[in-house]
Amino acid sequence: MLVDDERRDFKRLIAETDVTITRLTSGDVLKADLVDLSASGCAFHSDPRIELDEELEILVRSPSDRIEPLRRAALVVRVTQSDQGRLVGVRFLDQKD
Repeated sequence: MLVDDERRDFKRLIAETDVTITRLTSGDVLKADLVDLSASGCAFHSDPRIELDEELEILVRSPSDRIEPLRRAALVVRVTQSDQGRLVGVRFLDQKD
């Protein structure tokens, strides 16, 4: 039996850092705690309520000025409650999405 991580197309890397979330419908900007990151999406903890199927822009800054920040449009695909609060999973959108 495959567990969830084994079915993923890309490995997820633990990436405990701050992330900036922009709600595309309202333009509201939120700070969240990034939990993990992959080529296809990421997960973060959020105090403000974020809805399933909401479109967001994700901005992850690098600690090094030599590495450009990651800025991607994303779609919320999972919202669950965890010990650390609300865990939000997003799928990055391609330019054609």
